[in-house]
Amino acid sequence: MKAWFALVLLPFTLSAAQFGYGEYQGKAYWLKVSDSNPNQYQLLSNAPFESYQTVQTVNADQVAKLPPIEKGSVYAVGLNYRSHAGDSGARKPEIFFKSYDSVVLSGDLTRPKGATNVHFEGELVVVIGRQCYQVSEAEALQCVFGYLAGNDLTERSWQGQDLQWWRAKGAKGFGPVSDWIQTAITIDKQVVTTTLNGQIMQQETVANMIHGVSDIIVHASQYIELRPGDLIFTGTPGRTRALKSGDVVSVSIDDIGSVTNTIR
Repeated sequence: MKAWFALVLLPFTLSAAQFGYGEYQGKAYWLKVSDSNPNQYQLLSNAPFESYQTVQTVNADQVAKLPPIEKGSVYAVGLNYRSHAGDSGARKPEIFFKSYDSVVLSGDLTRPKGATNVHFEGELVVVIGRQCYQVSEAEALQCVFGYLAGNDLTERSWQGQDLQWWRAKGAKGFGPVSDWIQTAITIDKQVVTTTLNGQIMQQETVANMIHGVSDIIVHASQYIELRPGDLIFTGTPGRTRALKSGDVVSVSIDDIGSVTNTIR
């Protein structure tokens, strides 16, 4: 007879820190910004979701930063602000998949062939830090490692034409995120701000999400097991607009970070 055991989650004991991913002398490492010198990075022996040691401390200019995802799945929530979707997503979190290849950092972003109607969507991004399956609301936030700022770029024409959103939301480069995972953040009233060529296009507090971070994790974990390193884009507020070549789009979130891309 199979025995069943209750899952007990102990909270992370993290102080506020910044973790990222990068390449040093041809090898990829998880990184931690040095507490004593922000211009130095600690190279970690393992992912920060695990037990790790500092292998070496190096100057920041010696490291080529990579998107802060070594492995893992990428999820996103649609229709999560009334300013964007009215009451369309009120019944439950509407979750879909993005791709691993969608995740990039700030910089030039080349649209894939045929992508002529790409819209910005500034969002809070959750980084999962432990295995998380069928958790309760009380346990949900114990699965969170930290947060990023993100842009859920979307090709609206493909979104309407295709049976699934695999290319409309998951095309290469369609998930830019900030460089550093911010830990020990309480999500409360941080403001998501999206600018286009310096003009504010979206600006709204995460307190206005229809489904908060814990609700999203509870719902998703009833059907799939979330794992360390998984990312969850949590939905965009307000209106969006198609981007053209040369546009500079930036998403920033208080206390978390920013990501800026030039569209090519």
